[in-house]
Amino acid sequence: MNEGLRANEENIEYLQLELQQQRGMLWLLGEIIKAAINITEFKQLMSVLTDMLMGVMGVTTCYLWIKIENIKVEDYTVFLRSVELQNEFKELRHSVLPKALKELTGSYVFEKSEIEDSLLEDITMPCSRLAVPLRNFNDDSIFGILVLEHEEEHFFTNNTIAFFETLSIFIASNAQNSKLLQSVAEESIKDPLTEIYNRRYLSEALKNFKDKYRHITVAVIDTDNFKTINDELGHMEGDTVLKGIAQLAKGIIKDCGGEVIRYGGDEFIILIPRPLVESVHILEEFRKSVHYIKVAYDLATDISVTLGVCSYPEILEDYSQLIRVADQALLRGKTKGKNRVVLASEEDMRLTENDYELI
Repeated sequence: MNEGLRANEENIEYLQLELQQQRGMLWLLGEIIKAAINITEFKQLMSVLTDMLMGVMGVTTCYLWIKIENIKVEDYTVFLRSVELQNEFKELRHSVLPKALKELTGSYVFEKSEIEDSLLEDITMPCSRLAVPLRNFNDDSIFGILVLEHEEEHFFTNNTIAFFETLSIFIASNAQNSKLLQSVAEESIKDPLTEIYNRRYLSEALKNFKDKYRHITVAVIDTDNFKTINDELGHMEGDTVLKGIAQLAKGIIKDCGGEVIRYGGDEFIILIPRPLVESVHILEEFRKSVHYIKVAYDLATDISVTLGVCSYPEILEDYSQLIRVADQALLRGKTKGKNRVVLASEEDMRLTENDYELI
């Protein structure tokens, strides 16, 4: 009789512990969802999530392997946090998915006897490992894997496995939404005709260049006699000219890390992270090459461009005024006969200052 009571008490105690564990996991899931509301970047969300898992669930290492899309070879981004790295959050690039994870088709608990290697260097081989795949909701394919490890054997129970499977759905949803939002954001700053950046991206591009490079050369470009091209050939061929100019510019500045932006209509902007003396040669090469963009042999007017050029810090020390000053140089070039590269002068800077004061 006493043995029966003792067994019942032990069973009740076990059930109470399981209930307490389930409540804790539900609370954690709620906290993760609440945190996600105020986080816009997937990387930041993974930093918060791995921190919570380490603190509340007590795992010793937490990995998230995400397959990188749009590349020819297999490549993965790995988000990682481990007690062996002082709980520091890391983002790594890894070219090979570990052998232990390659054949995964569903959630799997690796016991100590099945664990042959650590997944990454500097991480000790665990005694328990749980791997949960992240599935694409559209085709049910696996695009990532959530991996939890612990130094104790038999650490993962049915409750924790169910929790991490639920969590994997949340992570997969956020990963796919992040890619969707990134795609939408990318589309909003791309010009659909020429497939280069549009004017919305200009301020961000200038700031990026200022943060990364010591020199910035800006060219504001106008397509000469574009109305005549449209009148003679029609707007379809006019669009072909614009696409040709954009792709030519991209090709010429690609090796120097530059950017091409459609400023509006038949105007473009080129940003080059090089000193003025180097950039002028690149821009002159571009100007001469435009002549060879042919859309029809019966075009009476040759295709050409005029460029107004300004540079930081050689000509101007205020990088935020580069576009204004280069635009003034462009206007001067148009009045002088077009089809030329015109460097900004003190006159252009004075005119810009006056314009700025009137705004």
